[in-house]
Amino acid sequence: MVGSDQKALQMIGVSKRFPGTLAVDKVDFEVRAGEVHALMGENGAGKSTLMKMLAGLFNDYTGEIIINGEVCKLHTPTLAKEHGVGMIYQELSLARRISIWENLLVGRLPKKGAFIDRGEAIKQSKELLARVGLEYIDPTIEVSEISQCEAQLVEIAKVLGNNPSIIVMDEPTSALSSEEVKRLFNIIKQLKAQNLAIVYISHHLQEIFDIADTITVMRDGKKIKTYPVADTTSEQLVEDMVGKSVKNMKEKERNIGGDVILEVKDLTRWGYFHHVDFSVKAGEVLAICGLAGSGRTEIGRAIVGADALSQGTIIKDGKECNFKNMHDGINSGIGYLTEDRKVMGLALTQNISDNILVTLIDKLGKGIFYNAKKHSKIVEEKIKEIEIYPPQPERLINNLSGGNQQKVLMAKWLATDASILILDEPTRGVDIGAKQTIHEVVLEYAKKGNGVILLSSDLPEVVGLCDRAIILREGYITGELTGDEISESTLLMAANGEGVHVS
Repeated sequence: MVGSDQKALQMIGVSKRFPGTLAVDKVDFEVRAGEVHALMGENGAGKSTLMKMLAGLFNDYTGEIIINGEVCKLHTPTLAKEHGVGMIYQELSLARRISIWENLLVGRLPKKGAFIDRGEAIKQSKELLARVGLEYIDPTIEVSEISQCEAQLVEIAKVLGNNPSIIVMDEPTSALSSEEVKRLFNIIKQLKAQNLAIVYISHHLQEIFDIADTITVMRDGKKIKTYPVADTTSEQLVEDMVGKSVKNMKEKERNIGGDVILEVKDLTRWGYFHHVDFSVKAGEVLAICGLAGSGRTEIGRAIVGADALSQGTIIKDGKECNFKNMHDGINSGIGYLTEDRKVMGLALTQNISDNILVTLIDKLGKGIFYNAKKHSKIVEEKIKEIEIYPPQPERLINNLSGGNQQKVLMAKWLATDASILILDEPTRGVDIGAKQTIHEVVLEYAKKGNGVILLSSDLPEVVGLCDRAIILREGYITGELTGDEISESTLLMAANGEGVHVS
């Protein structure tokens, strides 16, 4: 239940325009004190832009923002903090090479005269860490020494240190295990009890129904509907988000025939994975499943030549390969979609066209000369195939939503005409509509006789897409499932060392 009728936040008729795009169009949005208000919508719906206005990142928005009854001009992040707005972003703002206490108290370090009071700073940091269940962590160590999950909770503690009255959580569970999600939800319940207003953004529908009191849905920059969470269903919520009924992922026709187009034998990179053997057939989607740290990503990177092998053999189309680097792997017809699109996958300051064509420069260029405009047809085909929005080849990647950035990354590898695609978390952090589009593209790609190696922690995704699943545990293959054996329960049990073994 919502704890108060007090309106902690009101946004009245707010709008934000970017060149060529009205990202937020006269939106009304309010959150009460003691309420968890879920803000939902597909990537590109305007959610992030709306919250960036609240965070003070734009000085040219129109409309009114009222916090605790006071009309505010939030034209800088400092002004937003002063008015009690705390932002917890999906991509952490922590500095990894300095201590936890310095991160927690940045901008408000306690002082003794002209000097920092280190003892008081550590004391305050321990109190903040205890608020998020991290009392066991030494605040003097660097952020780089803790896990990604712990860093997410440190980020939350940092925001709480500013004593906000409104907290925005953007995909706060993206790096958390199921146990850590429970811990976060307990923290949120405590914050509700303290009468804080919480805006919660997530693509995980079950989280919304578990933690939220109210839902507001946005689509194409407009507010579509606001309702109590108890008054809707997941089906209705999805329909409101995408503007149409979304069908369940179609049943995949199992491709058990076809020639072997990739085989790995005794693949080993000491400390990461050991004595790995498997093959991929034409038209097959093979999933490599395992818990975080099992070695999935490392196997994918080694196959394409991004990381060196300690030993083992890679055979593609019947020929033994010796990739010295990723360039060799790509030239042999293997594509690798990284799990980290912003650091390793895309050039964020370049446009859609340049990002899609980057892997084709060797093939399409002439000596040192290359003209992207000559190859615009390829770009247009891929934009249409994977439904990138807006369909503007010259639009900068930085100006796309996360889901459309992910589609560009997918288009980049589809453009290579690779016969094997290694997809590492291909739909992480994207909305339901974008996920369905990517799934359909993957199935169509495999149907053409290509092979897919899927590295995913999304169990429904694995069940819906793959023909066969290899189970990886602590760097070793421990089991294999095929066809109807593959279910969320069997995958989860297998990943935890139960229920299935290599024959």
